[in-house]
Amino acid sequence: MILVFLLEESDQNQEEEFNLFIHMARYLKSKTKLSKRVGRNLFLKGARSFSAKDDYSKRPYKAGMHGKNLQKGRISEYGKQLLEKQAIRFTYGLMERQLANMFKKAFAKRGDTGKIVLNQLERRLDNVVYKAGFANSRAQARQLVNHGHFTVNNVPVNIPSFVVKTGDVIRVKENKQKKNFWKNFQLEVPQETVAWISSNLSKKEFKIVNEPLDEDLPKDFNIQSVVEYYSRKVR
Repeated sequence: MILVFLLEESDQNQEEEFNLFIHMARYLKSKTKLSKRVGRNLFLKGARSFSAKDDYSKRPYKAGMHGKNLQKGRISEYGKQLLEKQAIRFTYGLMERQLANMFKKAFAKRGDTGKIVLNQLERRLDNVVYKAGFANSRAQARQLVNHGHFTVNNVPVNIPSFVVKTGDVIRVKENKQKKNFWKNFQLEVPQETVAWISSNLSKKEFKIVNEPLDEDLPKDFNIQSVVEYYSRKVR
């Protein structure tokens, strides 16, 4: 019982801190700590997350002289739900309110709530920019969108949470293509094969062929656990 209380209190403190920095446009503190917080590598640091130099790969435990020897206590089911929820938030760079609202709307729809939410998360503009190979991390993709580098169907869009749909064509603005960033851009992370996105890096554009199918949705999260968490919070 004490462990659950401490976990929840720690989760709330981390949540307030994370919300503050996200509200200020980007998370400025250690991204490795976010991975350690949920107990898995969330690959938040772009190319470095995939290298042998990545801090999480070398030390997947909390900092400090006793970090390596700290024994993990038994986590309750509720505690597991909290950590799973945080993993989704940290991965997609969301505030708690954003994710809660997504689940609230999903509960009002027919169908599998978890899949509805994951489908919408995957179709965020910052996420598709990353998945299409136009950024080395979601954080970088979010920054590029915020700085107005992209158009959707020839209309400038600078909202990372904008949800794309089938047939949308996303392009790098012509005036932005002249910037050194795009002249020198190289993809430094493993390129995913995304069946629902047709990408053309040479033309600096990609198209949403269709919405992600069930098999295209990420398998890294226990989404049902998060559904159960929010069913008590927002339903």
